[in-house]
Amino acid sequence: MNPRITTIIVGSIILILGFAGLVYPDRIMGLLGFSMPNPSHGAAALGEVRATYGGLFAVMGVYTLLAAMDPAAHRARLTFVGLMWLGACAGRLLGASIDGNPGLPGWLTALFELIMGGTLVATAWLATGNAAPSPSQP
Repeated sequence: MNPRITTIIVGSIILILGFAGLVYPDRIMGLLGFSMPNPSHGAAALGEVRATYGGLFAVMGVYTLLAAMDPAAHRARLTFVGLMWLGACAGRLLGASIDGNPGLPGWLTALFELIMGGTLVATAWLATGNAAPSPSQP
C-alpha cells in the first residue's frame, strides 16, 4: 500500500480516538472498562481521560497526519509515534504476564496497538523519498 495512504489511515484513526476522548470521556472510560469508585472524583477522572486519551491522542494524530505528506522525510516522527504504540502494547503484555490473563478485550487491544505501531514503523522505514542529489555529485 502507498505509504502516504497508510499513514493517513493510521493518523486518522489516532485523531478520531483523540477526539472521542475529548468529547466523550465517560464513554471512553466505559470502553476501557474503567469506572469511578467515588462520584466526588468524577471531574478529576473525566479530566484525566480527556488529557490522556483525548489531548495526547489528538496531537499524536495530527502529528502523524502532517508526517503523511512525505513519510520518508518524516521517518523519525513516524517511528516515534509507532514506538509509542508498541510501548503501550509491551506494557499491556507485561501486565498480562504479571497480573494474569486480561481476557479477550485486553488481547484485542494489545493486537490493535501492535498493528498501529507496527504499521507506522514499517511504513516509515519502507517509504522511499525523492532524494535530492548530493552536492558532491556533478
